[in-house]
Amino acid sequence: MKKNILLVDDENVFHFINSKVISSTGIDCEIQTASNGQEALAIINKYLMASTPAPDYIFIDLNMPKMDGFEFIRAFKGMEFHHKEKTTIVILTSSIDPMDIERARKLGVDHFITKPLSEEDIRSIML
Repeated sequence: MKKNILLVDDENVFHFINSKVISSTGIDCEIQTASNGQEALAIINKYLMASTPAPDYIFIDLNMPKMDGFEFIRAFKGMEFHHKEKTTIVILTSSIDPMDIERARKLGVDHFITKPLSEEDIRSIML
């Protein structure tokens, strides 16, 4: 079954690298990108308006302009739509701050990965 993935990071190079890493696993997927939390919410709203499922996986950076990863997660958790619980949010960041990890845990995020993303990370989350 094809997986729908949303990569959210303000650095285009990370979109390119992470897309390549995900593709190299052989997992059948469609990848979309957003450069901040606001763009990611707009993409999700388009899914909902079209009555299509939200992304299966959202890989999101913490430090971005306009809307950071934590703000996005709070906004996403506040949205009301069918099957929202099937979306897995993965923080993918350069931060190793224990306070960031604790904030993520309190927001209910199960996966906190320090960049760079690896095939092993993908396999442990998606398989």
